[in-house]
Amino acid sequence: MKITFVIMDCYDESTFERCMQSVALQTVEDYEVMVVGMRDMQEITAGGITAKYYTCLEDISDMLETALDNAHGDFVCFLDSVHCFSPFFGEKMTEMCADDADMAGCGYVGIQRETLLSQVGVPLMMYRPETLTSQEYMAKLTEGDVVSVEMHNYFENKLYRRSMLEKCRPLASDDTIETGIVQKLAKNCRNVAITDEPLIFVCIE
Repeated sequence: MKITFVIMDCYDESTFERCMQSVALQTVEDYEVMVVGMRDMQEITAGGITAKYYTCLEDISDMLETALDNAHGDFVCFLDSVHCFSPFFGEKMTEMCADDADMAGCGYVGIQRETLLSQVGVPLMMYRPETLTSQEYMAKLTEGDVVSVEMHNYFENKLYRRSMLEKCRPLASDDTIETGIVQKLAKNCRNVAITDEPLIFVCIE
């Protein structure tokens, strides 16, 4: 199963290099990477890999639609360039989706802006994934503690089956940006697989 990694360029060179390197270190072999942002270029090299660059308006809707227009993977994930992946992100998330989940979500932890990728702790291989129906997952978006609800509403800590994303286009609109894109996608999923273990790391100030 091929994954399309979509990096949303935030013009932060100090974290962009680390983000791209975390893609290069993925344990999955079948993947492509693209970058969407406002720079005027056709490709960009960082972190030891070269990616196609798609110039977009400074608008989340345009970024997401441009990415999906050009994605070839069976699965798609989106990540701001201030974030980085665990090396096991692609492997574990595709395993979680298997044949019956259209979306997989994971936990995340904050790291300092100056943290090098070599200093980012790799999570223990003690994953406890569970598969929920769409209705069960939607309940988690409104119930539980604040940390849990925030994790489930977070857009970038998930892997999406591309066929499901295609059915949900446009991915973002005035109402979904206001209420959350994840809710729209979750309603169109057969099942959602989740794990609390962190597979991405989020830059904090």
